[in-house]
Order: sequence, then C-alpha cells, then structure tokens
Amino acid sequence: MTGEAWFRPKRFGYGATPSNWKGWAFVGLFILVVVAVVAVTIAKGLTAWLTILIILALTGAIIPFIKAKTDGEWRWRWH
Repeated sequence: MTGEAWFRPKRFGYGATPSNWKGWAFVGLFILVVVAVVAVTIAKGLTAWLTILIILALTGAIIPFIKAKTDGEWRWRWH
C-alpha cells in the first residue's frame, strides 16, 4: 500500500506503533469496535469463547493493513 505511513516499527519487540494521528485514530476506532463487539455478545448472551474468537478474527483482519501502512519492516528488535 502506498502513501503516508500511519505506523512505525516498534523500537523494542515485534510489530508497529502509531506514528501520527491517523494511526492513533485507527487504533482508537479498533478499540471502540472491540468494546462494541463485547457489549453485543454480552447482551445477546453468547459464550465467552465466541467473543474471544470474534476479537481474534478482527485482530487478524487488521494486521495486513497495519503492516502495509508501516514505515519499515516488522522484525524482532531488542537493541
């Protein structure tokens, strides 16, 4: 994905962290979606394992987007 990077590689560990307001807005929106999913599953009386499965699927779905919007590669860093 081309364009402005919303995330940068983490200084330590693996993954990325937001680097501008668009990255932070994306993370905030994702948190709101997760809270909404939890609220709906509780209201509908669904089991906890199904809620966890849905959240894991949502998380897995956004990882390619975050990787594409990261300025640099994801690799393990500890120095």
